[in-house]
Amino acid sequence: MSENKKNNCGCGCCGTTPKEVLLGGKVGAVEMVEPGMTRKDFFKTMAVGALGLSTLSVLSGKAEASQSETIIKGQGDVMIVDQTSREVRISATVTKDASKPSVADWGRRFQAFFGSKGGKMEAFFVFTTGVSRVDIDRAVQQIGLRSQRQIPMAEVEKRRGLKATTTHADYLDGDPVICTIRFERQGKMVEGAMEDFIMEKIMVDGAEVIKPYTPHFIYHGTGEAINFPSGCIVCPSDCNGGIITDNVLPLKTTVNYYKINWDLMPDVGSKVEVVLKSIYGPQPLETLKA
Repeated sequence: MSENKKNNCGCGCCGTTPKEVLLGGKVGAVEMVEPGMTRKDFFKTMAVGALGLSTLSVLSGKAEASQSETIIKGQGDVMIVDQTSREVRISATVTKDASKPSVADWGRRFQAFFGSKGGKMEAFFVFTTGVSRVDIDRAVQQIGLRSQRQIPMAEVEKRRGLKATTTHADYLDGDPVICTIRFERQGKMVEGAMEDFIMEKIMVDGAEVIKPYTPHFIYHGTGEAINFPSGCIVCPSDCNGGIITDNVLPLKTTVNYYKINWDLMPDVGSKVEVVLKSIYGPQPLETLKA
């Protein structure tokens, strides 16, 4: 067989590198796989979707949901409800109002870190989505998350704070939720738990101690059940104004201080994917609270 015929076989061993074959011809050449998209863009989009930034791919019009997924559109954002993975993926924007507590300096808060545009507490959010909380609340229930205890506003003063008389009834309760943030940084896909981007400060023997933020996020759904217009989705301080909260301490116990770690945060104004995931697998057993 002549050398020319061997070079026409199209594989990476005959005159082209594997990278050139993957990207379509010689490196630097442009080959279109569909109108407006090169093979290089196509494979990059596939990689982004595989690594979890599927909402951003859908938002850009370069991908569609699979059969096990449902897409819900919002104001400039989208949400994917993934029944197979039992997770809800929501595109959001990094926002920063330095005048609000715990955004640029230490502060106490019960307002959410992640919330929906148009809510009364929108200025407090550092991850803000155009998908409505009504749709997000419905979606987390669709993947199997259940509320166990909701506390109406009329009972807040009676149940607020940690006291010698505190009981289980003073805590919001429901199925545990994993909250993560996914985004692209310097060409790499990055994922961190919500708490990785937040610092916590407590008082120990009269001295300030900075510690890792160690929340226990649960789904309770009170904010939607009572139609409270905060827009809050993922809150600290066991707050009943949202739908997911940290219930390490009982209702609205704002004794700890928080601060966003902007050295780890994505750039302000950039897009991220917020993932709300059930701790229970695709085929969960009966829970203790069933």
